[in-house]
Amino acid sequence: MQWLSLKPTSPITRSAGDYNALQQLFTTYSPDILAFQEVDSADALYRVIDKQQYKIYLSERINNPQDSFKKNNQYTGFAIRRNIIVDDIADLSQLSSPAIAMGVTMPFRNKLRYGSVIQITINQQPVILLNLHLKSGCFTEKQLTQQKSKACKTLTQQLILIKQWIKTQQRLSKPFIIVGDINHQITDNRQFINKITGNAAVVNLLSASINANCTIKLTTKKTRYRTYRKLIDHLIATTNINALSQHQIQYNKQQLSQFTLSDHCPLLFELSITPIEDN
Repeated sequence: MQWLSLKPTSPITRSAGDYNALQQLFTTYSPDILAFQEVDSADALYRVIDKQQYKIYLSERINNPQDSFKKNNQYTGFAIRRNIIVDDIADLSQLSSPAIAMGVTMPFRNKLRYGSVIQITINQQPVILLNLHLKSGCFTEKQLTQQKSKACKTLTQQLILIKQWIKTQQRLSKPFIIVGDINHQITDNRQFINKITGNAAVVNLLSASINANCTIKLTTKKTRYRTYRKLIDHLIATTNINALSQHQIQYNKQQLSQFTLSDHCPLLFELSITPIEDN
């Protein structure tokens, strides 16, 4: 969403026209589930989505001042149609300060985003959803391998914590979906999946077939545009979950020139879930 906030101190402030444009864009597709990042409050998101149709599950980080900033925050979370059964379960809060969580030498508090976690039940099949917004600044495989920057070291720690989370779900035989802003270009699918699972056969990268071509307007004093042709937003799921369709929603010229929307183009998936019998 890029700093979706009603606070006047927000790095980005939006007009009524901006909110209307976001609302129209959302209504055009009306997904059953919205996994969002960079939302400061439920009130801000309800300017975009219909409160009668959707319930918002905001990251637990909003209730933990030790992991939040005083003025402006970016929270992950979900907006779910109210007819879907949802259990709000514990977030992956360790992602906020991964060095502290891992007990490494000279740990420091990052105050990064939590991984929001919920469980939905579709056709009597429970599925765990994990929504991520990982550390920015380590976009390529070369950067991640070289480990020269603080950003890459932090992202590596976050990926280790995600691997531990995945192992827990596998031990419990829980189908899951991991979605969100990974802030990393996955050029070698198997290599990256191996990094977070240890076994590339246990999950599918369902965003792999999407051809990225996202033009956004930069929030600078002088109007500038940038086109991204590599994804940093991804969706990973257990093998019983498949994509019937997947694509990137792109903004048209009028939307880009007139409104402040987002610095990402949303990804839209239609998924099918094959039930897993209890052991």
